[in-house]
Amino acid sequence: MQSTAFRAMGTDVELFVDDWLTGPELSSLACQLEASIRRYERIFSRFDPASHLSRLNRQAGWWVTVPAELYEVLKLAAHWFEQTRGYFDPFIGEDMRRIGYSVSFDRLDVTVEPVLASRRVPPVIPPIEFRPDCTVRLQPGYEVDLGGIAKGFIVARCAEELRAQGLRNFALSAGGDVLVTSDAEPWPVRVANPFGGAEPVGTLYVKQGGVATSGTYKRRWQTPTGRVMHHLIDPFTGLPADTDVVSVSVCADELTTAEVLAKVALLLGAERGTPYLCAAREAGICSSFLLATTKGAVIPCN
Repeated sequence: MQSTAFRAMGTDVELFVDDWLTGPELSSLACQLEASIRRYERIFSRFDPASHLSRLNRQAGWWVTVPAELYEVLKLAAHWFEQTRGYFDPFIGEDMRRIGYSVSFDRLDVTVEPVLASRRVPPVIPPIEFRPDCTVRLQPGYEVDLGGIAKGFIVARCAEELRAQGLRNFALSAGGDVLVTSDAEPWPVRVANPFGGAEPVGTLYVKQGGVATSGTYKRRWQTPTGRVMHHLIDPFTGLPADTDVVSVSVCADELTTAEVLAKVALLLGAERGTPYLCAAREAGICSSFLLATTKGAVIPCN
């Protein structure tokens, strides 16, 4: 097994390869992979004022031409907004800024007390319109934060590029997102322990597909008055979600699907999130999941 790693998208990006490669071949692939991710960051980052997403947010109310990749993910996000009845809501960018998460997590200023009073009016339908020529119009009063679904899209696209380079057995990981391609046995994807232990809380096995994890235990900070904040916003309150689930990992054919299901289940909480994922599994939308609660319970379904 060979591997390479670098920092991008505010997280560690790791490539594990079970195909035989020479050192120069692996280095070349790593350089191409990093260049691809940097290109996607210039499209999707809400922290980069020059990104295409930031430009769209600044021009709410106007028709804006966007790159095909951003157009595709925006349409996918609007679709999942409708499918989840607003529980998956990428139109919360203003609330992310309001709670202080307006820069990448490693640059977060925890000495400033955030504004907690939200004026958010949850949209009933996606507050964005599409034309066939890659132009979109975001309604005034909303900002897009594609977050995990964009990261899942980027990892999946980069995996396609790696397959085009001839790789057949590899895993590409970016934070809580892992995409596996294997011509042989399924690969074990170990789920990080959200309670701080070194041992994983479980393992999901993947041959072709992705595992996404959504959790409140990593991107978490404390305000000067002692209030604990995290980055997962309840779209109906505009505040960090008050949930008894600390981590959800979902395995699905599409990494973006796993991303959405994991986030929605976390927002729903254990009592409603577990049957939600079970129903998704029965419908063939996902293949397995693992849910960890704040009480230390781990609920697996393989």
